[in-house]
Amino acid sequence: MSAYKTLARRWTEEIWNQGNMATIDEIVAADYAQHIPLISDVHGIDALKQYVATQRKAFPDGRYTVLDLIEEGDRVAERWTFRGTQRQEFLGIAATNSAVETTGTSTLRLANGKVAEQWVHWDSLGWMQHVGAVPTALIRRWTEEVFNQGNLNVIEEIWAEDAVFSGTLIPEVRGPHAVKQVVTAIRAAFPDIHYSLVGEPVVQGDRYSCRWQSTGTHTGEFMGVAPTGKHFTQTGTSTVRMKGGKIAEHYGEWDALGFMQQLGVAPAVGRLVPAVAAAGR
Repeated sequence: MSAYKTLARRWTEEIWNQGNMATIDEIVAADYAQHIPLISDVHGIDALKQYVATQRKAFPDGRYTVLDLIEEGDRVAERWTFRGTQRQEFLGIAATNSAVETTGTSTLRLANGKVAEQWVHWDSLGWMQHVGAVPTALIRRWTEEVFNQGNLNVIEEIWAEDAVFSGTLIPEVRGPHAVKQVVTAIRAAFPDIHYSLVGEPVVQGDRYSCRWQSTGTHTGEFMGVAPTGKHFTQTGTSTVRMKGGKIAEHYGEWDALGFMQQLGVAPAVGRLVPAVAAAGR
């Protein structure tokens, strides 16, 4: 094995798998630079030691397994798998005690027999799904089990104790109990309500945004509007912030005017515009 590949294996095994800080002093350049998406760049030996220590505290059983090692010139590329259990906060995500498995690649630039620079690309979305930071599964439970099936017990499982819920026409409420009251009122007014997620979500860090469509029939009072018996279809978006694998904040935006027009309690756009113009005279 070449000297560069041997150095790369020491980099992975001794530093990242064993947490050997003395190895950092031995094989890492003083002006070391690290570049990883979603994470601030790391510069210098001390900053690298701090980052390694933080990651190893968060995943004390974490281990990288090198699958491929490719060398050319002053570069060595590693393809790896990482497995571990999150025991402490990491990247702003509270400890979940969840087992994590993710894949990625590291490209090392070597200079004067030391690691001078590293670029990492990894399956950050898959990792966040493992620890519950990306609420794809939770949002599906929220729409399918809570709204579509009326299972209010799920709210206790997926909403944080201090969670904030708000949406168009709906005043802000806090906590799972208040969220249950909102859902109960909506399902009482529209017992056949059904939500469907539309397209692909947009995810960044602990934030998630998705588009949805809902349908239903107005058979109960809703916000002071007596039952009309009319069917509706509406669209909207939900933006969610996750914390500790649960929903911490939810903001919903939807076409309230179109919804009210379908119920017959708001004028159609063609009649609304002249009315607004007349009111402004």
